[in-house]
Amino acid sequence: MKYRLLTTAAATAALLALTGCSSYSGIAAVQRTADARDDLPTEVGSLNPNMPSGFRFLTEDAGVKYYAAENSDHTTACMAVYPVDKPDQWFTGCSDAITGDREIVTVSHIGQPTVTLVTTGFDTRSLESEGWRKIHDNVLVGAVTRP
Repeated sequence: MKYRLLTTAAATAALLALTGCSSYSGIAAVQRTADARDDLPTEVGSLNPNMPSGFRFLTEDAGVKYYAAENSDHTTACMAVYPVDKPDQWFTGCSDAITGDREIVTVSHIGQPTVTLVTTGFDTRSLESEGWRKIHDNVLVGAVTRP
């Protein structure tokens, strides 16, 4: 009896784990209809063709614009960071195999803040306690990267 109960509990836990992985529905802010503010600056327009398309503007903070995109099955996401006053310092970063709530990708460029893109619903309190500043539901900024 005890063995059957443990087997049932283990099978249920495995099923819930698989269900949790398959139910991830992506970054909510990226799934809205595109509009003019989503147009990436021309400098950033020549991105790697393997990156997801359909970037969406997320927010602007301290003269820096933040964009994100994801592929149709929500397993790959990218962010583009564009400092308006220093357009030659734009940068991007991507991550794949996204299956649930987590940090997606952290990117940085000399002279610009380090940036982390997180999934919708990710609990950022731990990051914020480490000094990250939340500027959008999906974007946190850290210290400026020094040369």
